[in-house]
Amino acid sequence: MRSTRRIAALGTAALLTATLAACGSGSPDSSSDKPAAAPAARTNAAADTTTLRELNGFDETPATLSDATLILVDYQNTYTDGVMELDGWKPAVANAKALLNRARAAGTPVIHIVDKGYDLSSKAGRIIPGLEPAKGEPVVRKSVPDGFHGTDLARRVKQAGRKNVIVAGFMTNMCVLFTTQGAFLAGYHPTVVADASATRPLPLKGDPEGVPAQQVHEAALATVQDLYGVVVPSQKSLT
Repeated sequence: MRSTRRIAALGTAALLTATLAACGSGSPDSSSDKPAAAPAARTNAAADTTTLRELNGFDETPATLSDATLILVDYQNTYTDGVMELDGWKPAVANAKALLNRARAAGTPVIHIVDKGYDLSSKAGRIIPGLEPAKGEPVVRKSVPDGFHGTDLARRVKQAGRKNVIVAGFMTNMCVLFTTQGAFLAGYHPTVVADASATRPLPLKGDPEGVPAQQVHEAALATVQDLYGVVVPSQKSLT
């Protein structure tokens, strides 16, 4: 009986040693002198995904400045400071300014959208300096995320006479996404400019860390790319 207990104890000790070694504890291999293992390579989670655009045979060619109307969405001061400040708004504004200057040089029709939920006479509601409309560029005032809903945006885009629209602005997951959807449903072909758009982190019930702004931004762009339009990473991508 004593020898049986001894064998069982030795077996338990061996099992415990193997377990600790596997977990990286109590083993020479887990000492601080050993370099940390390289992180696992990121896999393409969407490698086997077919987008709805692909299923419908929609054209994936981005718009060009010479064949599109540029729609700038909610570039208002409220998104640069305070409770509504967006992550990455400074580079987004810089890219939007470059895009706007290139569009004007190319003779691209430009339409500005503002959210009239903010006091448009206040600093917060006004368009960010450097992105203000030039003479002849209309400003559409909206009250919901979709700039086509309850406004004259559809009429103004139709007057511009181009089936392609280029969309950029604030916030990616709200007014940019839903205005792009509105353009798609109205029969236009949207192209969204990623680096001229921005958003903010969001809370998520059940997740104490919330969702980072970059993840919210990318998810909105992925939604656009799945059905509503083409996404280009940079304003420099547009010809």
